[in-house]
Amino acid sequence: MNLTKVLIVGGYGTVGSQIAKILHDRHPNLELLLGGRSAGKSLPFASTRLKPFLLDITKSDPLAHAPDDLTLIISAVNDPDDTLLLAAVRRQIPLIDVTRWTERFSRSIDRLKNQNMGSPVILASGWMGGTVALLASIHTSSLQDVRIHLHALYSLQDKAGPDSTDYMDRMTIPFTVTTPTGVKEVTPLSDPLPVTFPNGYHTKCYRLDTPDHMTLVKAQNVTAADFRIAFDSKLSTFALVSLVKSRIWNLLGKNTRQKILYNPGAGSPHHVVIQINGRNQHGMNVKRQVEITDPKGQTHLTALGAAIFAQPIIRDNENSTVTPGILFPEDFGHFDMTADDILQFYRSEGVQVVIHDETKKSRTV
Repeated sequence: MNLTKVLIVGGYGTVGSQIAKILHDRHPNLELLLGGRSAGKSLPFASTRLKPFLLDITKSDPLAHAPDDLTLIISAVNDPDDTLLLAAVRRQIPLIDVTRWTERFSRSIDRLKNQNMGSPVILASGWMGGTVALLASIHTSSLQDVRIHLHALYSLQDKAGPDSTDYMDRMTIPFTVTTPTGVKEVTPLSDPLPVTFPNGYHTKCYRLDTPDHMTLVKAQNVTAADFRIAFDSKLSTFALVSLVKSRIWNLLGKNTRQKILYNPGAGSPHHVVIQINGRNQHGMNVKRQVEITDPKGQTHLTALGAAIFAQPIIRDNENSTVTPGILFPEDFGHFDMTADDILQFYRSEGVQVVIHDETKKSRTV
């Protein structure tokens, strides 16, 4: 049997190894190459279909020694100079990336505008591998004048890789969000809103700059989107907000800032609340709340984000139907996936998705 080859760059890491396990168990025809810079590392699990592959993302062409018959590349490590991204595009190999924060995300999109795109590049760098934006999109597709508010509860005890704190240098840099009245500049960790998460934990969530609020508003029916976060320790949330607001955060060295944000534990569930306001086809106001819980945690939900976009590419590698060009999680229609397909995928992997709806007639004032 000819095996379909998928390269996971950062495949030994916290997220990459989980991507490998999910795809391995779902697709018996896959050969998974785990890309890393160091030889001799132990594979994350035993399988004859799991192979090590030496790769250095800092090289001008990280794929110089890659097999010619790669079906897909998944990037689970930072690609700060876009070397892996451009190498994949030149070879017309589909790429899924789950690592870019907003500044690098925007820069990569600008860089790709000058490239001949003969394969899809799926930028799933929003919260949890694009999972949150994807689930927000499928629950807003039938509405108009939609405002989307995303809230994540970050567990201090969850597993995490060092790249998970890549956003820490942007904690004091203003960014823009789209509101119903236009684009507005905001600052990180501002404008707190109270949220009750699926586990009953009630706390204030604060603004954070993620690609989600940039890509969600590309849909014609979405007029506003924003993202907020809280830690599952109110003391830790208060301490971080105070450090940022007082500008002490800027005075701390990078190592100190990383120690504050990066203290991974043995694992903990991850909770997200998506609040949606819009109008249905009858002009009635709809208030919808989507509650997401992954008992296996943040990194597992990120891995699922990469894995779900890999499904149609792996399935259709002989006659790909995935649109070439830049795609975002919200473009699920291009992946030949229905809303039911998406929900079934996540629920089959243990993710709990609960939807609450409230519909009211709009009042004429």
